[in-house]
Amino acid sequence: MHTEHTTHTWTTHSTHATSEGLVGYQGCRCGAQRIVSVPTDAFASVAEVTHRG
Repeated sequence: MHTEHTTHTWTTHSTHATSEGLVGYQGCRCGAQRIVSVPTDAFASVAEVTHRG
């Protein structure tokens, strides 16, 4: 793949929580794509919301 720049600017298109951690799908304006993962022990929940019906 040919790119016209040397530094990618990644935009996260989606993330999914898994039993292993968080998986994110990212893309750059040049068309490059990557999948990133963050292990569960490397992040913590920011908030927990309970819905009462």
